[in-house]
Amino acid sequence: MPNSDTGNAAGIFGKQVGWFGIIRPRLPIAVSGSDETPSYSAYPMPPAGSLPAPHLPERFASATFENYFAQNPGQVFAREKAERLAASIRARFGRRQRVRRWLRLPPPRKPNGIYLVGPVGTGKTHLMAAMYHALMPDVPTAFFHTSHVTRSAAHPEQMARSLAAAYRVVCLDEVEIDDPANEARLVLLFKSLEAAGVVLLATSNVEPERFLAAEFGADRFRRFLSQEFRQTHDVIVVDGEDYRRRQAKTGRAWIGDPGPAKAAMQLLYDTDRRPKRWIAYADLIRETVEKPHARLMASLAPYGSLYIAGIAIKDSDDALRLLRVVDDLYMQPAPPVLYFTAERPPEAWFTHEQAASRLSMGVAVKFERTVSRLRSFCELEAVGAA
Repeated sequence: MPNSDTGNAAGIFGKQVGWFGIIRPRLPIAVSGSDETPSYSAYPMPPAGSLPAPHLPERFASATFENYFAQNPGQVFAREKAERLAASIRARFGRRQRVRRWLRLPPPRKPNGIYLVGPVGTGKTHLMAAMYHALMPDVPTAFFHTSHVTRSAAHPEQMARSLAAAYRVVCLDEVEIDDPANEARLVLLFKSLEAAGVVLLATSNVEPERFLAAEFGADRFRRFLSQEFRQTHDVIVVDGEDYRRRQAKTGRAWIGDPGPAKAAMQLLYDTDRRPKRWIAYADLIRETVEKPHARLMASLAPYGSLYIAGIAIKDSDDALRLLRVVDDLYMQPAPPVLYFTAERPPEAWFTHEQAASRLSMGVAVKFERTVSRLRSFCELEAVGAA
């Protein structure tokens, strides 16, 4: 019989003064490679006090421009723009530039960076990974998830100098809004990379003008995000339907009355022959509070099947904790098959209307990606009065 005990979730928003004196959330940070927190993720955690280790997630190992299947004219434009930019970067920094230097010809102008923005599931990361593959190994290029940059203890200016010493191009995936202090770090990193001559490629689901740092930060942040950034980076909208909803699903979710939903999942659990784990949602949230994140994920990722009973998000704390679990499961090379029950579909768990502040609104925007990834994991089935 699976364990169905419940626990109490603790809040995560303890105050901590971050960069530039802005109050930021205190999040439990796990360290990869230590005795306490084994490495597990497709995005490895950076060691404390060091620069993050660049890493392209395995699911994008074969991403190319050719296998990006555009669904509308805007996506065609974005693919063509990304392909032309990759060619311009190779011309500026690749082998041909070494020939130009030998012939004492002037170098081509440094190309603008690119900022791919749009809703979840439109292939922004695929396009950036395609640029990465088009550049490497001719042009030294680093690929990071943005969270690992913001978690680094290195000062953004020092980070930019270190990156510039090793790379001509830096890719930052999933630039997000939910913490003005982290955004201020990113803004300073953007400015420092530009000053060091590094080309920035980035993806996001928010325009730079909507950064919280543009509202809470100093005038120089507002000016940079609203004016200067667009002078040195092409902001390209990648719109369209969520491709993940068209993918074949391996898991299942039961939406509706808790009793029938749990009974339906119990029936499948009892016949599942894969290594499996059943966990009540409240217990999962409690474990996100009590365990370092890397250790928690190491305890979940190896299973063949993961059953989560009774998902019911109460607030932005819950939403952010579930978001981190689902997003990290999604980035696993071979994630568990996911099953869950809930009274409402994922789209209704934490909406913009439920956000009580600009910070929680940032979490709600991020949570749209989590909903997309849950939909890619699971086929939803209505039970009871759903």
